[in-house]
Amino acid sequence: MLTLPPDLESAIRTALATTPASRWIEAAQHLSLRYREQHRPGDQPLASTELDALGYAALVLPAAYAQLHGALAATAARIPGWAPTSLLDIGSGPGTALWAATRRWPSLTRLSAWEREPAFIRLGRSLAHASQSAAVREARWERVDALTLTEDRRPKTDDRRPESEDWGYATTQFAVRSTQSYDLVIIGHVLNELPPETQARVVAWAWAHTAGLLLLVEPGTPAGFAIVRAARDQLLADGAETIAPCVHNQPCPLAGDWCHFPQRLKRPEFQRRARAAPSEWEDAKWSYAAMARFAPASPAWGRVIREPTWNKAYAEVELSTQEGIVRQRALKRHRESFRHVKALEWGEVIEEGLGVNG
Repeated sequence: MLTLPPDLESAIRTALATTPASRWIEAAQHLSLRYREQHRPGDQPLASTELDALGYAALVLPAAYAQLHGALAATAARIPGWAPTSLLDIGSGPGTALWAATRRWPSLTRLSAWEREPAFIRLGRSLAHASQSAAVREARWERVDALTLTEDRRPKTDDRRPESEDWGYATTQFAVRSTQSYDLVIIGHVLNELPPETQARVVAWAWAHTAGLLLLVEPGTPAGFAIVRAARDQLLADGAETIAPCVHNQPCPLAGDWCHFPQRLKRPEFQRRARAAPSEWEDAKWSYAAMARFAPASPAWGRVIREPTWNKAYAEVELSTQEGIVRQRALKRHRESFRHVKALEWGEVIEEGLGVNG
């Protein structure tokens, strides 16, 4: 079971302590309601005020961290020798991906966080100051709207900086940066907030500035999976190699279903209060695609895409393989195969065929 890094959890508690608990709890619950309501891409942002940002940190950030942690771990397992040094996080929010990525790859030393909302930039910088990672503490924050990444392949920024307000982040000219590339680019929980016609252009811009690997993460819902699937198809057409979760570079063979994975999270106390949930844990589920300019370290046969099921007669598992979607069943009388299938973990990579007796 995953827990938040102690320095991140402590930083969030410190930020929440600046506001009466009743206010950030109410903000979190209002935010939860807005997420559940019908929200069309391109609508007004779900969170934009200082109080919204605190509510997000208390309610959403822990689960988002768990999802990013899970996607990064699965990706890193397929490319064990890779050691990126630069990261661009597009739509960074309060910097959740910065914390998750630097724990996965300590080699990261140059971090850029691009976020649209000033309240999230201020909160992100405040949290980052408490990080044990020098890279997170020294991350460069810039106000960038992902929508502007589609214009002439150059991001733009709002350079209006009231003299009475210190936004606390860079407002550099971007013409120089337009050709810069990054070892790792992350777009996490962003594409679903963009109009459909814009999503492909943002993915294209991100890929053009990816020197190594582009990671896309969305909520583990049918809608989130559809966005990731379309982006993966687009990147395959541009010559990208699939690192995870697929073990091939063919179009996704899944029909009438969606591919997603779970990460069990031990909820911090402030999240339980924000969610008004007594349970000490939750399964944060996500859909993702890790696409690179290089191939995985070694080939694999398949990946478990559902939790195995079993009854008195057999155990069964569903896998996405180089041969398509495969369901393998092990009869209980074949004890070794039966136990093997039962022990498989959702998301586990299978290097070679299971070879079970069905």
